Amino acid sequence: MEIVEELKSLELTEGEAKVYLALLHGASTKSGIVRKSGISASIVYDILKRLSKKGLVSSMLIEGKIHFQANDPEVFFEWLERKRAIVEKLVSVLKQRKRESTLFARMYEGLNGLRSMLKDVEKEEFDRNKTKEWLAMGVTTYKKESFNRLWVYWHTKVRPKYKVKAKFIFSEKDTKYFRALRRSPLSKIKSIPLSTPSCITIVGETTLVMKYSDPPSFILLKNKDVADTFKEIFKVLWKYSS
Repeated sequence: MEIVEELKSLELTEGEAKVYLALLHGASTKSGIVRKSGISASIVYDILKRLSKKGLVSSMLIEGKIHFQANDPEVFFEWLERKRAIVEKLVSVLKQRKRESTLFARMYEGLNGLRSMLKDVEKEEFDRNKTKEWLAMGVTTYKKESFNRLWVYWHTKVRPKYKVKAKFIFSEKDTKYFRALRRSPLSKIKSIPLSTPSCITIVGETTLVMKYSDPPSFILLKNKDVADTFKEIFKVLWKYSS
């Protein structure tokens, strides 16, 4: 029967579908259900118990005999709503796990590109994620002064506004830029005599890779595992910096 197949698509077994239909057609006793459904008498009670647990069947005692009746078919709508709620919650969890495991990268170029990247960091990490830590290593004075001015402004006016604490590991010390960042709020600075071609910054689940040689380019990586790896590297370098 076509309707039996459709009921099976709603996660009923063939036996459950046939017994439920028999009840809808007026059968109420065990013998009547067996006759109308064609189901073996030995398993009818087990099927009725399962249907009762699913909210599709109820029973009553009349003159010492158990009678069964099919509940309103609209119960299937309630099933669907419950399943929808479960699926929506599951999808939300799975999407979050996908975001945590996905490596997402954006690339920026030049001074305006750096400004754009910092706006993205401000929105995604400071506003949305409430990140409170900024870890930068391989920081150097030796790049175009326009970049240094932007960073001094950022660490003096923008980052402190969100009460984000910063730690910097410079490749050199006692430069004008070094002293300017040391004066910025919520900052700690160390140095290690190790020249690197790029500066790496970790903020929350975001890693920034910054190259200032021509053409200046900047990469924003969104991945928790990558960020955690660089945080561990930063901890080691911080320990051995002065």
